[in-house]
Amino acid sequence: MDSPENELVKKLRSASLKILGIRGGNTLASTVTRAWQSIAGDVEPVETVPLSLAGRDVHLQWLHHARLSGIIDEEDYFLITAVTTGSHEVGWVHVQLIPESDTSLLRDDQDRVEFIGCSLAGDKLCGVTAEEYDYWIVSLPEE
Repeated sequence: MDSPENELVKKLRSASLKILGIRGGNTLASTVTRAWQSIAGDVEPVETVPLSLAGRDVHLQWLHHARLSGIIDEEDYFLITAVTTGSHEVGWVHVQLIPESDTSLLRDDQDRVEFIGCSLAGDKLCGVTAEEYDYWIVSLPEE
């Protein structure tokens, strides 16, 4: 079995994200745990997408809100985490979007899209979580 870092990188590459490095360590890894708690906490989505439309629509809606909220910089760089075993221990992965990137391929073991993007400064989050009937796109602080 691969290490948590290798599993996460493999998943991110499967979504055609260009990997630039790992921003790990205890401090940054703990921010991943806090980010998941924030995104899955008592929040309202900025957008919902029916679970039945789990393809590129989820990616395009997330991309719209991630750009609007400043998660993705002018060179298409941002930090990301996705659901894999031990990913909270890895920290954030520094990535770049390329034309082929499709974050809707970042699926958990139940085949649901689950990931969080974070600004390079660490002050903004935009993630996708699967709720009962919809994907929720959550942006914090709110747009």
